[in-house]
Amino acid sequence: MKVDLSVRGMRDYFPEIYYRLNRIFRVWRETALSYGFEEFDGPVIETLDLYRIKSGEEIVKQLYNFTDKGGRELALRPELTPTIARMVSRIQNEVPKPIKWFSIPRCMRYEKPQKGRLREFFQYNVDIIGEDEGIADVEVISVAVDSLCRLGLSEKDFVVRINNRNFVSGYFSSLGFDKRITGALYKIIDNAAKVNSETTSSALEELGLYRAQNEAVRKYLSLKSAGDLKTFEVTNSGKEALLNVFSLLEAAEINEFCAFDPTVVRGLDYYTGTVFEIFGRSEKMRAICGGGRYNNLLKEFSGVDIPACGFGMGDVVLGEILAEKGLVPPYEKSIDYFIVRVTDNELDLTLKIARSLRNRGRRVEYNYKLIPVKKQMARASRVRSAKVLILGADEISTGTVVEKDLATGVEAETPIKSFFE
Repeated sequence: MKVDLSVRGMRDYFPEIYYRLNRIFRVWRETALSYGFEEFDGPVIETLDLYRIKSGEEIVKQLYNFTDKGGRELALRPELTPTIARMVSRIQNEVPKPIKWFSIPRCMRYEKPQKGRLREFFQYNVDIIGEDEGIADVEVISVAVDSLCRLGLSEKDFVVRINNRNFVSGYFSSLGFDKRITGALYKIIDNAAKVNSETTSSALEELGLYRAQNEAVRKYLSLKSAGDLKTFEVTNSGKEALLNVFSLLEAAEINEFCAFDPTVVRGLDYYTGTVFEIFGRSEKMRAICGGGRYNNLLKEFSGVDIPACGFGMGDVVLGEILAEKGLVPPYEKSIDYFIVRVTDNELDLTLKIARSLRNRGRRVEYNYKLIPVKKQMARASRVRSAKVLILGADEISTGTVVEKDLATGVEAETPIKSFFE
């Protein structure tokens, strides 16, 4: 009986899978660099306390954690935000602000594997640290939008749903909601777009709200657009910041990708201002991306207030959407030159030409063991070589090799010295 030795929730990265991933990574990297971000990374293993600081004891159940031989509680990284907070706290007085960093780490999270969610994944992290709310928030949203557009998606394929935690907390605080109820209320609001209205109503009833409070929640959930937000009868700093963000999004000409959504409150307590999630328009899967402003997190590490905002975008949901839209390019191995030798007398020259071409950035292959020329030519076609160089005694004696274009079938005698000039 054959035993399956693979680990649940992990992936085998065959060449065709890594080819598609590398395309995503290349677009992510080029987009971040075009905005002036610098690439960084951190360790795969961090202390368990690092994640407790950010997310509390609850997070431990979602981690691959262990005690090492020195008795230290450690965990495989599930994300990079705590790492960047730890790293910035060490250098905050040494580098100019804002700090604009991005990374594409491999992460691990012990969750139930399902469509769009695996235990191992790559995550595109983009953060701006040391800049107040407003244009910095729009900048990270712009990076996310442009990254998706450069992969072939459009405003018809995805939407950025935006809210502001200070607007939400300010509104409910003014209505007398205590902290215990507010925490439970956020979870209900965050889930409201994923369930029917009856489920939301039942959850609200269980909170035991006053009639006026219940009506206030329903009035809040009835908001559908930034236009509704403008006329919403509440005044607080979060609302003004949110309206400013939408104004800047319009100036940046990405407002057609964006929408106000009252149900986006992001479950984690460390979010302090603008929050956003990106979903496919079909809404069949989890969020492609999530992020926002986390001004208080760095204070936990440095003791100094340092404003920050950013996002994380996973490759799993994104890969599913790209496949659904027919935007995954087919994998086809190809090389520039395949060198065919007639006998092993031409082996030394084969190696020299191959090295010279590779030093020029060309992709080159040849057969390791001598086999008939016909079989070598067949292999050249199989690996989709653009050209074949045929090394035979007669040609070499005249200082040439036969160069054949496999697409056109055209052959020409090429001077050997041209491969070394």
